[in-house]
Amino acid sequence: MPCPLFINGFMATGKSTVGRLVAARAGAEFVDLDQVVEERSGQTVAELFQTRGEPGFRALEREALKNLLESSKEVVVALGGGALLERGIRLAALDQGIVVTLEAGPDELMRRSAGGPARPLLAVPDPAARIRELLELRQPAYAEAHARLLTDGLDPNDVAARVFQVWKRAPIAVAAGDRSYSVDIGAAVIGERLGPLVGRAAKVVLVSDENVAPLHAHRVETALEACGLRALKVVLPPGEQHKRIATVERIWEAALGAGADRSSLFVGLGGGVVTDITGFAAASFMRGVRWIALPTTLLAMVDASVGGKTGVDLLAAKNAVGAFHQPSGVVCDAETLGTEPERGYLSSLAEVVKTALIGDKELFVLLEREGAAIRRRDREIVTEIVRRCIRVKARIVSADERESGLRAVLNLGHTVGHALESQGDYTRLTHGEAVSLGLVAALRIGERLGLTPDDLVRRSIDLQQALGLPTVLSDQPLGEAAGLIGHDKKRAGARLRFIVARAVGEVEAVDLGLEELVAHTRALA
Repeated sequence: MPCPLFINGFMATGKSTVGRLVAARAGAEFVDLDQVVEERSGQTVAELFQTRGEPGFRALEREALKNLLESSKEVVVALGGGALLERGIRLAALDQGIVVTLEAGPDELMRRSAGGPARPLLAVPDPAARIRELLELRQPAYAEAHARLLTDGLDPNDVAARVFQVWKRAPIAVAAGDRSYSVDIGAAVIGERLGPLVGRAAKVVLVSDENVAPLHAHRVETALEACGLRALKVVLPPGEQHKRIATVERIWEAALGAGADRSSLFVGLGGGVVTDITGFAAASFMRGVRWIALPTTLLAMVDASVGGKTGVDLLAAKNAVGAFHQPSGVVCDAETLGTEPERGYLSSLAEVVKTALIGDKELFVLLEREGAAIRRRDREIVTEIVRRCIRVKARIVSADERESGLRAVLNLGHTVGHALESQGDYTRLTHGEAVSLGLVAALRIGERLGLTPDDLVRRSIDLQQALGLPTVLSDQPLGEAAGLIGHDKKRAGARLRFIVARAVGEVEAVDLGLEELVAHTRALA
């Protein structure tokens, strides 16, 4: 557990008590953030509220927390109830540590607060009403966590045991307000993690395909049966060519026929096509039901299952029909990667290279150094790759959930890549192969624009080739594919945001005319 643990939540939820118990269990240092502020200021929290007001106290609190965020040691930090209300520092805590929110009902909080230490925010005529008001205001901030634990009626030792387990398994958080969720990564984790994610679902619709279902569906069904649930299984034909509305209709009709309602849960078990389709079916069935992603391919783990983008293809337009619909949770079980066909696994590494170019210099170096181990699917290294990719994507999605700005960088290599994929009717190239070629095109176009250094182009292409990815554009139908670039979802009228790389870990969106981009693409042939 090399990162800090931050215990968040409203006052009187037991953060300090539980924090000390977790620290003792882990043999780690315990820090009470309020005490740190008091020691540095020479005043109690109540005195700081009186002399500096809440804004002055929060400024001191943020400064103390920033110092702790810079530490990578095992430390358990009990936060003040408002320490993570500012979203910038909350996202930093989610990225650099593990955040667990402790919760309790208003009546229980009032009971615990009575007769305790002075609480400046409750020094009002009606403290119970003030508790309810603050809880409502802070709910979106408290929801953005790696885990949320209800403490009503629980012994602090039981709460501490649960918090410790979250810290130990180190999930990755995707912050999206009340739609926040965590991604669990490990070996043989489907059986362990699926049960807690199911919640109170009355019916479960399990969606998979003809390749994956025979290999892994039984593990999901066993985990659901342990929760007292029998899944309705919908098995789809595999392949991008079936990523159509007609396929989604099969899921809708099966769910409706089984009596599914808005309390039902959809579970997507498979690659990127299955997770995209399942998420879209869940987003649109009964105007939205919960869903869980269980990606079984490297591509689905590092890309499709995280971020809430769901959808299907329409004619030659990739993902032209869809919705943003975040899952309730994602479980990446590394054991499933052992059954992925060689072509699919290797081509998925294009998305890994893309992610490294976007935001992880260390990952890029890891790919260069461990190419042979990656190609033979060394579990430890591949798990590290998956974790790093998801962390980069979670960081970006948390900052820009609906692609209004920053999230567009995730499309590096996809503009030309999607066009090539579409030109081949989604069968000539895998998605990863198309992205690999699209990356080369993006690097070359960036070079032509004077934005991408030639040494970066060479270094990336060398890496792609070492990983077994296609990089030769001259034998691709770029002329035909270029004509399909206008279907890109990032197009706005006659212009398009095109992502270029300036350095490893540094990319940007440039505004190009559609005709100019098409001309650059055709010139690459």
